[in-house]
Amino acid sequence: MFRVTVKGGELPQEEINQYIFYTKKRFGTILPDDLEIIIELHGDYVDLHYDPPFRLHAYRGTDYLVNNAEKLNASKFAELREKIPNTLE
Repeated sequence: MFRVTVKGGELPQEEINQYIFYTKKRFGTILPDDLEIIIELHGDYVDLHYDPPFRLHAYRGTDYLVNNAEKLNASKFAELREKIPNTLE
C-alpha cells in the first residue's frame, strides 16, 4: 500500500482522502505499492509530489487517445479501472 506524507502542517484525514482520490483519478486506480504521495502545504496552496515519479500513460478509449484520465467520462473511467494501462517509454 502506498504512503502519504504531509509536510508544512497538518491536514484532516478527509482532505488527505480527497488528494488520494485525485491521484487515483489522474493516474489510474492501480497505483504502485512503493508509491509515496507527498503533500506540501504552502498556506492556502498545496503541492503534490510523488516518489517515485509517475510515468505518463496513454489511455485508449473508443477511437480516441487521452493523456489524462480526468478527460474520460464515467463509463470510460469505469473501463479504465478494469484495465492495466501500458506505459510509454
